Amino acid sequence: METVGLVNKVSIIAWTVALLGAITTIGVTGQPPTARSVLSGIYSEEQAVHGQALYYQHCLQCHGEMMNGVDQAPPLAGPQFSGIWSGETLWSLVERIGTMPPDKPGTLTDQESVNILVYMLWFNGFPIGKTSLATDKNVLTEINFGTSPVDN
Repeated sequence: METVGLVNKVSIIAWTVALLGAITTIGVTGQPPTARSVLSGIYSEEQAVHGQALYYQHCLQCHGEMMNGVDQAPPLAGPQFSGIWSGETLWSLVERIGTMPPDKPGTLTDQESVNILVYMLWFNGFPIGKTSLATDKNVLTEINFGTSPVDN
């Protein structure tokens, strides 16, 4: 009988350790550890610098230096921009950027569109990370655009 009791105790301890490990892995938010957020530093400073150069080359004329939009071009920063894109995937934003500029749609590569998006994230106050944001559609569809931490 003592062996059965010991086996049960060991099983309970092993189950508890496995459960705690799962809870720790999933975390308090209920998201798996691989889930990424625009609030967790998903791009590098170098990528933002490349994006800025591309923005100035392809986007500045219509969206302005402060990304507030010129004439009929919408803003790319601040509450109006965040309200429109909140909850959308980063891939949706990359696809939209890829349709620009209006007089030359489809001329930007996915990498250029991602770099411009990264500059927009930086401009909107999202934190810088250590690695560049990938251009992979599967990665970008798993990251949602959230509300900017900085009120522009």
